Amino acid sequence: MNNFRSVLASSSWFSSLPDHLKEALLSKVRIKHLKSGQQLHAKGEEGVGFYGICAGRLRIVTVNVDGSEMLLALLGPGTWFGEISMFDNLPRTHDSVCEIDSTVAIIPKSAFNELLRKFPELYPHFTALLCARVRSAFQFIDSSAGLSLKHQLVKRLLMLTTSYGQHIPKDSAITLTLSQESLAQMINSCRQTVNKLLGELQNEGLVKRHYGKITIPQPSELFKNY
Repeated sequence: MNNFRSVLASSSWFSSLPDHLKEALLSKVRIKHLKSGQQLHAKGEEGVGFYGICAGRLRIVTVNVDGSEMLLALLGPGTWFGEISMFDNLPRTHDSVCEIDSTVAIIPKSAFNELLRKFPELYPHFTALLCARVRSAFQFIDSSAGLSLKHQLVKRLLMLTTSYGQHIPKDSAITLTLSQESLAQMINSCRQTVNKLLGELQNEGLVKRHYGKITIPQPSELFKNY
């Protein structure tokens, strides 16, 4: 657990917590190792815990009526998620699958509820986390409705590099292991169009394309330009 404390604390949400609440949450963590392709939870399953990613990467997906998979998000180290089912006691809304071998910190539901009873001051912090997700959802809806495909692509890249607002844009390079097909799914486009748009962004010096990877040399610059 000590090996992962700094990773779990890297989230802007978690780092904003008072020290005693950080320690309280970390004291309830159980570590789970998962293999590439292994499912953390499925859509419709009961929510059994609150999660933090220690290592690896998880795909948040939904399956369309034709059986095809729609990628909604990629979650990397330092991202906390799964709190919604902890509060409304309703089933999970999407599948969560490991894209690569991953390590996940789990706070079981019983321990989560115990923490809320013991530390009611946690509520406004979880409200802030939930509000950040709602804002991200609305921003995505707005971008899908009114922005060009290029701007939608940039918004998606920024969401991925900031783990949906849990990490601030950095000045150091970030490399996303992400296929152009996956990006195309995210903006309801095709790989050829995404390749063309990434080429334009590369000519602007904002991204670099590699096989199966995209490097953003200065995420803060991408943020400022778009």
